[in-house]
Amino acid sequence: MAIKGKTRHQLFLPDATSARLTRMARAQKRARSDLLVEMVDAWMNQRAASEGDDSVNKRLDRLQRSLDETRRETFIISYTLFRFLRHHLIYAAALPRPDEAAQAAGQRSYQVFLDQIAQRMAQGAEVEAAPEGRDDEA
Repeated sequence: MAIKGKTRHQLFLPDATSARLTRMARAQKRARSDLLVEMVDAWMNQRAASEGDDSVNKRLDRLQRSLDETRRETFIISYTLFRFLRHHLIYAAALPRPDEAAQAAGQRSYQVFLDQIAQRMAQGAEVEAAPEGRDDEA
């Protein structure tokens, strides 16, 4: 007798597993075939979920590596800036105070520097490398 929407499969279980299935079916007052359908379905869903998890884990690993690299680069940039500022402040402390013309020239150079930074930031991801020795605008 065929049941619409279902296909018959023959399954051989070890005696111990068969006895366990029978006990489980009696305890739940269900048919063994219903339990087997539920178990196979759960197993297949678990496999599909783990395959999806593997894909997500690979992407997360790539993101983690990228984040680690970004952290290292940020540390190097921060440390380099710290060392430069420390050196500059020690060097500048020994120099005489600049006159008004030198201060005005310094302010203009600083404004050009800020404008260049703003321009680079506006370009966003299109600019990857720093310009090579371009001080012609300062």
